[in-house]
Amino acid sequence: MHLHHPHRSLSRGFTLIELLVVITIIGLLSTVVLASLGSARAKSRDARRLSDLKQIATTIALGDGTKSVAFAVCTTAGTRLSTCTTPVGLTVFTDPSEPSALCPAGASATASAPCDYTVANAAANTQNWKVCTYLEARTLPLTTTGGLVSIGHDGNVVAGCN
Repeated sequence: MHLHHPHRSLSRGFTLIELLVVITIIGLLSTVVLASLGSARAKSRDARRLSDLKQIATTIALGDGTKSVAFAVCTTAGTRLSTCTTPVGLTVFTDPSEPSALCPAGASATASAPCDYTVANAAANTQNWKVCTYLEARTLPLTTTGGLVSIGHDGNVVAGCN
């Protein structure tokens, strides 16, 4: 025979409402954290692209001897820089983004292609060239024209790709 002890308290579990409130709070917190991580990743990729632009300028300057050297293979405006075979060393500049940012129309060969570095002028050579790319975060002062930035033979990164 089992007797109920009057001083013994009954343990009770969580109610459905309490569980739903906790799950909702956890969901909201995880959404905020993931959103901030995505923004930080985009800014990190942008910093890498800006660094690459400076390295591209250095690579082209090293390829420029006493006379102008024409870019080989990538001879039309909008061509991906990674297809250039001259000056030597430009083929290494492909966008390492994971996942790759999609370029807006006009920033690359196709708007749905992963954003890459492109040659802006058709008859590019080591003394007259411009390379463009697209920044995702658009938080820097120079990204006032839809995320497009470029670097030219003067070595300065500027907004736009004209």
